[in-house]
Amino acid sequence: MIHKYQLNGCNIVLDVHSGGVHIVDDLTYRMLDLIQPPLQPVCPETARDVLADTYTDAEITEAYQELYQMYQDGVLFSEDDYAQFADRMVASPIKAMCLHISHDCNLRCKYCFASTGDFGQGRMLMPVETGKKAIDFLLEHSKGRRNLELDFFGGEPLMNCGAV
Repeated sequence: MIHKYQLNGCNIVLDVHSGGVHIVDDLTYRMLDLIQPPLQPVCPETARDVLADTYTDAEITEAYQELYQMYQDGVLFSEDDYAQFADRMVASPIKAMCLHISHDCNLRCKYCFASTGDFGQGRMLMPVETGKKAIDFLLEHSKGRRNLELDFFGGEPLMNCGAV
């Protein structure tokens, strides 16, 4: 799967499964709307016909060959390596939960990744009832696991000691 977008005058293509990020020219950007995997060694005539009004045959061939090479290298239209595990992962019981107890912190460090504890969204505390329901969910969906993990996260979780 790919995502295409334009930013600051650049045509950017992200291959979701490989993590490949490519900056491409206008021809290549347009061509990506006209081709689908699995790619063949030669550019499809349908794509060539659409692009022929603007680009030369040599330009189209060169752009397609570059895309085809990226496809062969596994950095464009790559397969999802995790698809084979998806059903198993969804069906397996949960064993851990992270509760975001507090959108607040008493230190207010300027360098904090969480924008001094509120994550840029305002200072908030998780209601005790929400925490209880989350723990009930963990217990109900752990399917008999003996060891479970519960993490308290936030700006500073102890700012909401009642919920902890």
